[in-house]
Amino acid sequence: MATHDYSIANGTGSAVRADINNALAAIASNNSNSSDPSTTFAYQFYADTGDNTLYIRNAANNAYVAVSAVGGIGTANLGLAPIASPTFTGTADFNSNTALKISDGTTAQRPGSPAVGMFRYNTTTNEFEGYSGSSPAWGSIGGSGGATGTGTDTAFLNFGQTVTGSYSIPASTNSLSAGPITVNSGQTVTIPSGSNWTIV
Repeated sequence: MATHDYSIANGTGSAVRADINNALAAIASNNSNSSDPSTTFAYQFYADTGDNTLYIRNAANNAYVAVSAVGGIGTANLGLAPIASPTFTGTADFNSNTALKISDGTTAQRPGSPAVGMFRYNTTTNEFEGYSGSSPAWGSIGGSGGATGTGTDTAFLNFGQTVTGSYSIPASTNSLSAGPITVNSGQTVTIPSGSNWTIV
């Protein structure tokens, strides 16, 4: 642990050398200590050994700002989420009053190795969809905007024309499609007893 005021006092050769070495040790250790450095500078790094968090002094030199997660020193990415494929545990709170942008793409661009719980916006079907791992693996999760049209019109409901994967209509429900519709070779649509599939 080392902090320094970064002012080299006059003294004997050995005393000045020791003071310089202490200043270099503070720099090398990011001013590591269990309490804030007594002498501070704008943009100064400070490694808090009390809570294992890395801080940087703000431009006004009146407060430290965390640049790692609390307790993040010694962990990958300083405890912060990487840019590519981050993994979160616990509850993720996106505190915003605007919108959250999620992944979008065509049906053909769905992940090659999906995991249960994934969701995305399908630009082929114009629907939000989620992956459940069961038949149907990908399914609409609502909120797609439903009927569409020019501008704010909601005069059209668009349906796909091809069943590319086997599908089981949920029990005690009826399904509606717009025809003609093609069920690809090797694929089936299962209609449970008491349910109906209507093609108009």
